[in-house]
Amino acid sequence: MKLYEPFQFLTTTECDELVDYSQKQSSELGKILEEGKVNNARITWVEDRHPRWQEWIDIFNKIEPVIESLLSPQIATYNPGEERQWHTEGWPAHRPTTRHFILTCELQSAPGGKLEIENKKFVLKKGQAIIFRPDDPGAPGSGDRHRAVAPTEGQRISLTIWAMAKNLERWKRFQHIDGKKTDIKK
Repeated sequence: MKLYEPFQFLTTTECDELVDYSQKQSSELGKILEEGKVNNARITWVEDRHPRWQEWIDIFNKIEPVIESLLSPQIATYNPGEERQWHTEGWPAHRPTTRHFILTCELQSAPGGKLEIENKKFVLKKGQAIIFRPDDPGAPGSGDRHRAVAPTEGQRISLTIWAMAKNLERWKRFQHIDGKKTDIKK
């Protein structure tokens, strides 16, 4: 497993099951997240732990063994005209964990619809995923700029997973507790 290299992440059946799940759940409609950052796709959160949850954590740890948990995966459904504009993934620097990797998997392709990462070229097929980097804690804009391009017809559906690691920048601030130096690696 390497950053920016597509790999088979889910089977066709697993993709179909997640698409079916998303269509049966309530979804959040698109919104303007902040100036210049529009997300007008329909978003569904996967609330139940997937049977392969630990396997997914292990995939991230093969790249860098620091992942402790995952955020609830998100399924995004894009129709023609629905997109996610260029952005990076931030996470508040005061939190004890931080987004360390992002995985996006193609659940259902549609003509014209795709994930783009600035300065990277790839095509994801059904069930394939790519892993890339979010912002570093306290450094907005340091991660990979990416966007979801609207399909010209049909629906593009993707799964996004954020892999979480200890926010070492935050922990460094708390390494002196009760006059004793605390090991921040714990």
